[in-house]
Amino acid sequence: MQTPVISNPVVYYGSFRDVLSSSGSLFPQPVTGSDPDVMTPRVMNFHTSIQQNVGFGTVVDVAYVGSLGRNLLWRRLLDPIPLGANFSPANANPTNPRVPLSPVFLRRYQGYSGVTYAEWASSSNYHSLQVTANRRFARNLEFGVAWTWSKAMDFNDADGDQVSSLMPVRVWNYGLASYDRTHVLKVNWLWSVPSAPWRHPVVDRVVNHWQVSGIASFVSGAPASVGYSFVTATDITGTPDLGARIVVTGNPVLPKGDRTFSQNFQTSVFRPPQVNTVGNSARYIMRGPGVNNWDLSVFKNVVVREPVQVQYRLEIYNAFNHTQFGGWDTAARFDANGNQVNARLGEATSARNPRQIQMGLKIIF
Repeated sequence: MQTPVISNPVVYYGSFRDVLSSSGSLFPQPVTGSDPDVMTPRVMNFHTSIQQNVGFGTVVDVAYVGSLGRNLLWRRLLDPIPLGANFSPANANPTNPRVPLSPVFLRRYQGYSGVTYAEWASSSNYHSLQVTANRRFARNLEFGVAWTWSKAMDFNDADGDQVSSLMPVRVWNYGLASYDRTHVLKVNWLWSVPSAPWRHPVVDRVVNHWQVSGIASFVSGAPASVGYSFVTATDITGTPDLGARIVVTGNPVLPKGDRTFSQNFQTSVFRPPQVNTVGNSARYIMRGPGVNNWDLSVFKNVVVREPVQVQYRLEIYNAFNHTQFGGWDTAARFDANGNQVNARLGEATSARNPRQIQMGLKIIF
């Protein structure tokens, strides 16, 4: 089957009355190339661990786990428009000197709207302390605890991500990975409720054979940054190939006890970047909302007759109905005087699922 083909020719320096007699041009076109010296991406994993039986049927494992990625793929522009190019009088539009020429006239390679180059030059680093404690089922109880304290850093999270060609790439792009989570703590358990001493068949089927299990999750939030816009469109860097970052004048992180629904980080520390600058914000400057979640389940097994059993299941997700915000408004908006006018900046914008309960019967034979 032939897929649809769409062609968008462009008529330059024409007029409406002769548009039908003009020959359009498919110009300019972007182009993408790649480094001919192809290097195989490499990932080096390493770990060391110590295990110790601490009694009560519990084994503790303490491990260092690391991973290094090398020769990873990134993309960058070979013909970026220099910083401040739009502010140069030499680049003014002759028909309207108050605005610069279209970017296609300012590219190094005429006839292209951008030359992107893929090369195997990126890298990533991951280091972690991982602690687990596991107790096998004994005396009606088993449990497991897993805690990871880690840090993941990279230049780009995906092969198609583009890094800066106008700023030192390590200064501008290297930082926490978007998937970095400082702390991940998981606790799981299974408790078989002790049986009642009465042996009556009815009592046995109603009171005995109950099990309670659950998983508790506590996870640090994802790295986050604050973007910005202007009430009146303003060119800050003088190039379409690099956007300035917001100016940060202090620590935006609020203590957890000071956070409210409408203010989850300190909004007063942000300022707009000045024209012909690139701002001072890092790639990420704080963390978004984390996870504090409890999932519980209750099981009841009833023997109808050998080998047929009926299992009643009650499962509760987010059992304590703890409000868990999923995102914040991180888009600052500045007026002509540099005042921040987004009244919702720092406000929670989404939440994860509330408590959900489901029940079921399962026949085992």
